[in-house]
Amino acid sequence: MTEGGRFVGSRTLAGFDLVRIDDRAVIENYERLSRLLRQRCSDAVAALFAEPVLSHSNGSAAARVDWYTSLEGPARNLEDLDPAGAADLSGRFRALLADLEAVLRDPEDGPFVAACLNLASPRAVLAVGDRPLLIEWGLLPAGLLGNEPGRARHHAATLGHLAPDGLPMPPIGRADWLARFRPMEPAPRTAGTAATVATRPAHPGVRAGTAPVVALSLAALLLGLSFIPGVLVFPPVPRTLSGEARAMQGAWLDSLRRRREVLASAATLDCPRLRAELPALVPQSPAGVRLPVEPAARPQARASIDPAPAIRGAPGPATVSDPASLVGRLERGTVLVLAGNATGSGFFVGDDLVVTNRHVVENATSLRVAGRHVGIVPATLVRTGGEGPLEDFALLRVPRQAEIRPLALTGTGRPLTPVVAAGFPGLHLGTDPTFARLSEGDASAARDLAPVLQTGVVNHLQRHDEAAVTLVLHSAEIAPGNSGGPLVDYCGRVVGVNSFGRTDGRLPVTARYALGTDGLAAFLSAGGVAAPLDAEPCDLQAAPRDRPVASAEPVAPAAAAVPDAPPPEASTVPPPQSAAPVRPAPRPGRDARPPAR
Repeated sequence: MTEGGRFVGSRTLAGFDLVRIDDRAVIENYERLSRLLRQRCSDAVAALFAEPVLSHSNGSAAARVDWYTSLEGPARNLEDLDPAGAADLSGRFRALLADLEAVLRDPEDGPFVAACLNLASPRAVLAVGDRPLLIEWGLLPAGLLGNEPGRARHHAATLGHLAPDGLPMPPIGRADWLARFRPMEPAPRTAGTAATVATRPAHPGVRAGTAPVVALSLAALLLGLSFIPGVLVFPPVPRTLSGEARAMQGAWLDSLRRRREVLASAATLDCPRLRAELPALVPQSPAGVRLPVEPAARPQARASIDPAPAIRGAPGPATVSDPASLVGRLERGTVLVLAGNATGSGFFVGDDLVVTNRHVVENATSLRVAGRHVGIVPATLVRTGGEGPLEDFALLRVPRQAEIRPLALTGTGRPLTPVVAAGFPGLHLGTDPTFARLSEGDASAARDLAPVLQTGVVNHLQRHDEAAVTLVLHSAEIAPGNSGGPLVDYCGRVVGVNSFGRTDGRLPVTARYALGTDGLAAFLSAGGVAAPLDAEPCDLQAAPRDRPVASAEPVAPAAAAVPDAPPPEASTVPPPQSAAPVRPAPRPGRDARPPAR
């Protein structure tokens, strides 16, 4: 991302063709489009096109494109507006296209800009506040590139009824553009211009014959000066930053400085106090976290639908993970979602119910889930959330599973709460021999699947009242393929559903987002699934006897958090642990982090 925009939509590229000009997909040249429209039209015309972030296929997940905009306001499809709102937006849209028409007919830039007006579907026109926005531009349904009558019908259903009168159908190449658009000839030069220049008199104080002599004398003088040491010294090139970039850089450096001061102060603490305050300074590794094998009330989400019959003859597990460990709990609760040719992640909220993202399963021709304690089983789509990116939920039903452990839901936590992202990112699946066997048709390989676990902390919470959901910003690494997977606290409870990420091209900053459990609980409740939130905090230092929660072994006494309390025995204090940081993967396409899928 170049301008810190917000996510407004996404689409897998399966079943669509990229429109190309000069052998390059127009969608891959957004920088040129934006720069050209700002220079030749206006910022408002440039803002008409959402910014695409491409995630190219790695052989396991289909390529996809995510759309961002700098416009503010709620995003709605044109088709969802009331008649008055739709008429107003259509008028604004036609006015912007009219401003664009001079560029569309330019012989040099016209073919490229006009090809960008090919839209994938009628729902590619959005209203963001009161401003129109195009997403899914530069795309056409597969097969239309060579089907002109079909393309004409598609254009009539997408852009044709909104375009100004006389604007041709968007082209799919330069030859097509020449056949449809009449180029605008450049303005003719006024008569006499060349003659005026040619007959312009010389400076009144200089005779025509002296000019060559003066020029040669100056050249000789400069050549002689070049041999004097120190004369030809190039001035330093100033390296300036914009005010916004300086402010961001300063804030980043201040954050690092504060972090250094906190760690420096921790070095002066004695051992008991250091252990008491360690979780807030360096998150513990989840490897040693222990969970109750049989909690007092196992979370059981139930749907108001009949369960699918179990599959007979399912293979047994190849390995048995420790159900008392956080790792084991996540292996029993997290699954790989196979949506046609695409992959994503999901997690159990009941013995037969799996939550994932809507964009993982939309347009999928078949649905299956796979996991170490599941094997590979078919899934059916029960329901999905709304169209907006803040309602990106989906619920799947699978045959009832006896070996899995549904994950309970908790609140979205507080900043610096340690969390773990569990899922199956395509970046990792591309080198996983287990997934390779599964892709080749070896169903038994599913019993060797294990989710990728990334640790981090909650960085920030953003409440969106219009969608009744909280966005959880966190530092656990996610990548395309993590979409739909759980973000859990160290008690093994879900705090959010990993859904998308954003990057800033100016600084090495990556933002990772999970849709909070407040929105997820409302989505499940609307579908008849009972999934109450557990509001108890996850105490990493001490476990009350009447309610076992996650803790690191061995557990320090609760009194260790009080400075005047007697210190525990040295043998009970393990060395602090910290998970090694993982460098962010290069962003696909323009190195931007798309919505994780």
